[in-house]
Amino acid sequence: MTPTVPRLNSRVLAVFLLLAMPALGIGVAVVLALGHQRLSASYGHHLEQLAQQTAAGVDAYVYRRMVDVSLLARTPELRRQAAQASARPMDAAAVAALDREWEQPASGKTESALLATDASTFLADLVAHDRIYRELLLTDVEGRLVAASGRTSDYFQGDEDWWTAARNDGRRGRVSLTDVRWDKSAGIHAIEIAVPVPAPGSGELAGVLKAVTDSREMLALIGSVQLGDTGTATLLRRDGSIVFGRGNTGENERFWAASAVRTRMETERQAGAIGGTFFDATRNDGTPYLIGLADSQLASSYPNVSWVIAVSQAREELLAPMSVVGWYLLALVGALAIAVLAFALWLSVRLAAPQVDIDMHLVQHPAVTHVGELSSREMPGDRIPG
Repeated sequence: MTPTVPRLNSRVLAVFLLLAMPALGIGVAVVLALGHQRLSASYGHHLEQLAQQTAAGVDAYVYRRMVDVSLLARTPELRRQAAQASARPMDAAAVAALDREWEQPASGKTESALLATDASTFLADLVAHDRIYRELLLTDVEGRLVAASGRTSDYFQGDEDWWTAARNDGRRGRVSLTDVRWDKSAGIHAIEIAVPVPAPGSGELAGVLKAVTDSREMLALIGSVQLGDTGTATLLRRDGSIVFGRGNTGENERFWAASAVRTRMETERQAGAIGGTFFDATRNDGTPYLIGLADSQLASSYPNVSWVIAVSQAREELLAPMSVVGWYLLALVGALAIAVLAFALWLSVRLAAPQVDIDMHLVQHPAVTHVGELSSREMPGDRIPG
């Protein structure tokens, strides 16, 4: 029995294609959307980890600088000068008179004598050869100026916040740290570190050493974070004001997503989350961004230094590879649909046959003869004449 090939029903094929191709397109769109979501979450975690690494680098820099200043405060000459000055009785009237005299452009012998001491010479030489230090000054336990690397604005420092914080209980003292401050005259971002100066041979407080340091190394670490064309890192305060970021003018600017950052970090802290987080935000121009956040650990010891690292990048740039793959996939599906439909059309044309009316009178039937008990069919052309 000869096998027969089933005839392809072009109508069924066309209906199947018309129903299947939209379903295939919807499936591709769903897969791409899920892929975008997973990729976005992956990039969000990446930005969060980058923010944590940057925050750790900032903390390490500040702690290292604090250790340097603390070691400097243990210099024997500075300890001796501070202890000798602290041994003098406190005369408020004399201190007030010296403070008024110090404010004059040329304050006279007192200023000249103080800046000519061995301790002042040492501090001035250190500032001249290490540009990280912009100013160094030493006070006694009462806040009176003992030595300085250069002329200061005041003689009496005991009424300054940094000095009060560093003196603490007046017995051991503690390290004091200020926020980054923009110095317009010097054109630098400066951090003021004040540390207790111990008396020679004991740990009792003899004075306070203050160092005004240039933050260029720390800020260079933040500025080095560059992701593509739009990815940058910004050092913020918890209120959303910018400490440092690429392109800021040094004024007290606010981050474009300040309120969102503040709300997100507050939510994370209330939930007891440690480390960082990430979220979506849209700029004023309508560009969607992905932002990774991380807290600085300095705030746990110095509440006045509440810093947050924000690493942001445009979602369009982050998801550009996925978008290209999606367009390629959609183009492939479209080309495949067109090719299948074209093949179905061609096959339908080839399989289509014209209808023919058959006249049964024109059909010649074979004759049948019987020989004995045998029968055979002979075609007219098979008969032998004669």
